[in-house]
Amino acid sequence: MTVHVLNEVTALDAWKAGASLLLREHGEVCNLITTISEPCSIAQHWLEAHSPRAVKATADDSRDVANTLFPEKIYQRLADRSALYERYLAAHDRAHNWRSGRHAWGTYFERLVRFPPEGVNQLERAIEKLNTWPQRNTTGLVFHLSSPTVDAPRTRGGPCWHFGEILWNADESLDLVVVYRNHDYFNKVLGNFVGLGHLLKFICEASGKTPGKLICHSVHAYFDCSRQQLRSLIT
Repeated sequence: MTVHVLNEVTALDAWKAGASLLLREHGEVCNLITTISEPCSIAQHWLEAHSPRAVKATADDSRDVANTLFPEKIYQRLADRSALYERYLAAHDRAHNWRSGRHAWGTYFERLVRFPPEGVNQLERAIEKLNTWPQRNTTGLVFHLSSPTVDAPRTRGGPCWHFGEILWNADESLDLVVVYRNHDYFNKVLGNFVGLGHLLKFICEASGKTPGKLICHSVHAYFDCSRQQLRSLIT
């Protein structure tokens, strides 16, 4: 089994390195492990300068992708976490008509704060433990983004981010480990990395910790565009 390993500084560095690897490896690789040493060092203009929609009209907007992981603009306007959860879920339900069953798997941030069907707030539960447990090198602070009770197998459209875990280091820093079953380096990955960086920063601010690394295991990494479109996007 081949494992591809990347160690980069920022989300932008990591995305470009992974995309360049895919271009060399004929469009897809399995088991791509990416470590980002400064995931919370983010420039918002990255999402505009490298948005897939700029080179392909039917592609995603990187800002929308990042927002599915963490609603940074809403967070900046509100004073506390409870208000963030309430405001986000209200806006989400209006936009996605959640109660009718359409868009039933929702967004990643929704699943972090209202995991179906019980509505568990996994994010707040982890923050509470970080604020009350004694320090330890690693903990059982995990996030589940999929469930066999609500996610039927499908070829497209299901959640690609399946699992996350917070690692609490001896120096009071927090690493975020994530596993993606499918990772599109054209449409999704830059927005994913930026959104995860915002999420890690939020957890650290809420628990009085320091951001550490983002470690991402992309089980299947690929790009959903032409080679020239991907080259244009990363340059």
